[in-house]
Amino acid sequence: CRSSCHPSKVRTPREQTTTMKVNPHEIAGGDPAGPSAATNRKLVVLYGIGGLSDVGRHAIMAGLEKNVEHITVITEYPDMLDDENWECGCIDGHTNPFNDEAYASKLTMVKIDSWKNEQPNLVEHFHGADAVISCLSHRQPGWKNKELVTKGLIARDGNKQVIKAMEEANVSRVVTISSFGLNRGDKTWPHWASKLMRLFFLTFMRKARKDLQAMEKLFNESSLDYLIVKPVGIGEDVVPAGKYFQQEPGKEAVGGNMAKMDVARFMVDEAIQPTTVRGSKVVGSAPGTPMSG
Repeated sequence: CRSSCHPSKVRTPREQTTTMKVNPHEIAGGDPAGPSAATNRKLVVLYGIGGLSDVGRHAIMAGLEKNVEHITVITEYPDMLDDENWECGCIDGHTNPFNDEAYASKLTMVKIDSWKNEQPNLVEHFHGADAVISCLSHRQPGWKNKELVTKGLIARDGNKQVIKAMEEANVSRVVTISSFGLNRGDKTWPHWASKLMRLFFLTFMRKARKDLQAMEKLFNESSLDYLIVKPVGIGEDVVPAGKYFQQEPGKEAVGGNMAKMDVARFMVDEAIQPTTVRGSKVVGSAPGTPMSG
């Protein structure tokens, strides 16, 4: 899209969350990690199908927006970049960045068959990377993508291989995506929708909950400097605002009307200049923003 969306120390498992504050609560998407911070950075981006996974496609564009040096894209679905509709509210739409002369030299595509299968030599694609953005999660499997039912969920299976490859390649920073409302008594987002999402996860979204919880457990038990991003909103009609809001303890709930592109910008910023390591963060729109739909 154009205008509106357009190796470090290895830590021991279960290390406590460390947070480095950067203007807590409101952070504009372009401020924490500007172009100068990104110019020499190399990223690996993984995406699949479905709402949460779809943020990964936007992370490619967000990385290019930051002028990163190179992005390696790993996916089962490279043809999805040719879609005219990326199921988002980005005003100018999208075109495949691999077909754009301005971006093609900065991109490498790696197509895999299925994360249900072991991917040989996966580590080769992580050597030299500064950080990884992994969007292989699903929160509402099967509603629109029947393949998630027939092939199965891949948050755990895919990220298990990603974690192994990163540790072998000595790449420590990873930003991945999950969901709020996964665990009983979760008050990280003080909003009525948290209880509703928890109810969904206990009933017809049980498989998604178990898959996401298993994925989070893998990261917690790894040696990686991970951040688990839990966005609220990400409706298909939400127009990017160019900023994001992090939920802070004891503060007013962030808004539940966040665009996929703004989630992607947050993930790229955290990949380039981490403010939270070995923990999770709820991110949304401006406090008081009503839920979409």
